[in-house]
Amino acid sequence: MKQTMPHSHQAGFIQAALLFGIALMTAILGGFALANRTPTGATDTEEAKVNASVILKQASDLRDGVQRYAVDFGSTAVTSTMTFNSTATTGLFDPAARYASPQVMPASVFAAGADTTIKSTAPAAGHWYFVENHSGNSVGTGTADPMVALPDIKQAVCQRINTMLYGSPTIPTITYTLTDVTTDQAANLATSAGTAVPAGWAEGCYQLETSSDYIYFKIVQEN
Repeated sequence: MKQTMPHSHQAGFIQAALLFGIALMTAILGGFALANRTPTGATDTEEAKVNASVILKQASDLRDGVQRYAVDFGSTAVTSTMTFNSTATTGLFDPAARYASPQVMPASVFAAGADTTIKSTAPAAGHWYFVENHSGNSVGTGTADPMVALPDIKQAVCQRINTMLYGSPTIPTITYTLTDVTTDQAANLATSAGTAVPAGWAEGCYQLETSSDYIYFKIVQEN
């Protein structure tokens, strides 16, 4: 009589090996997924860093444009005849002269609920405002220092800007309103019930004491 050898032990070994292989592959794939997943906090930090760099670059371009305009028409023309639009001769964005171009920001720069519409009427262009009647803190010797301003940015972006410029995320506070910025009303960056913009800051980010708005500014001509 022919005997049939039992295969139960061999089959069990093969089944266990297959299960082990599947478990090992699952662990490896899970490890790759975990290693390639960026935590939300790290993503937010990187986004703030990129947005801060974009703001600083755009502001620098606008200042360069104002300086070129001043070379052609004199420094007093910046506050007397220069407009923040594309009007021939007097406009900073005159398409023929090409002093500067209106600057548009990524939506991720702005705080929730901020006005992110692209503007083309004085004193705004793109997302920026030209503020003639604000004075910096011990920057110039005159009563006002023309500057560009970007309102309603995120707190994290504001902190990143100040860290990049001055090595600290501290945000000074200023005593006036968002309307003072967007309609270019007279204001002094040294006026504060808390921590005013430090003396000598030609650019940086501050918070309005009357609201939660964060504003970036850059002086484009020291008067």
